[in-house]
Amino acid sequence: MSHFYFALTNSEVEALLKQELNWFYPQLKPSYSRPGFLTLKAETAINFNPWMARLSGICLGKKSVEDLIKLPKAWLWKRQEDFNPPESLSELNQKSLFKIGEKVSLIMMVGENEFWLGEYVLKRTHFQTPGELSSILEKKAPSRAYYKLAEAFEAFDLPMDYEEKVLELGSAPGGASLFLLEQEMKVIGVDPADMDPTILKHRNFKHLKKPFETITSSNFQEDIDWIVSDVNLPPSVVIKEVDRLLEFLEPKGLVLTLKLNQDRYLRMLKPIAESFRKKGFLQVEIKYLPSHRQEIALIAIR
Repeated sequence: MSHFYFALTNSEVEALLKQELNWFYPQLKPSYSRPGFLTLKAETAINFNPWMARLSGICLGKKSVEDLIKLPKAWLWKRQEDFNPPESLSELNQKSLFKIGEKVSLIMMVGENEFWLGEYVLKRTHFQTPGELSSILEKKAPSRAYYKLAEAFEAFDLPMDYEEKVLELGSAPGGASLFLLEQEMKVIGVDPADMDPTILKHRNFKHLKKPFETITSSNFQEDIDWIVSDVNLPPSVVIKEVDRLLEFLEPKGLVLTLKLNQDRYLRMLKPIAESFRKKGFLQVEIKYLPSHRQEIALIAIR
């Protein structure tokens, strides 16, 4: 008996997802797909949870509207925003709620009048949105880093407390800094580039205008609670510098956006996660977030 699976992903990372499937899920064979939507087939059941998928689960096949409206509840995801689903499916989506640990029925509108049905178990790190779309409202922010950190904050329920101190590597122009300051945290931003003027004026922000590779213990007069990074450098470089900082800093958590613009970096993720566990971080998780492109979030909490 064949088993079918689905994966939803962002267009910027679809090629990387396919490489991940080739490497880590060789038993899967490609089935039907459209941009951002893949189905795959295996001869035996597997635990399917690829890193580079925004969402994945069991695929129950193509369905008619008549079949779908019989579901007791279901979420509706549209592959393109301009698709116009039948009112009956929109109403079903609007009245459906799912709890953590519950099996979600997901209607995937792949084309006009083309619907597929999938199932997955709603995890703590999932967004309460159809298709794992971002739940963060758009606002004027200095950079896209605002949304990446906001999504990580929500997905991982990061235990960041009032006025905790954050060391942000590669902080310019200030997207992530803005989010942290909105949470009433104290931020030390390290970057040789200029910060947004509104960030510089904030009473809880300090700018070290220098490469983060040059900072030492002498730059800190108090403990650092978190290290945050969205540096546009290979994961090996970022992790090397974080490891160096951990020689004289003892943060309770790390929030790292790792760039994956080469597929070989995918192979580094598991060893990187394991290295942080060996350093005493009890919770280490990896997740592809809605606003990500060729990158992924790694969090480590003691």
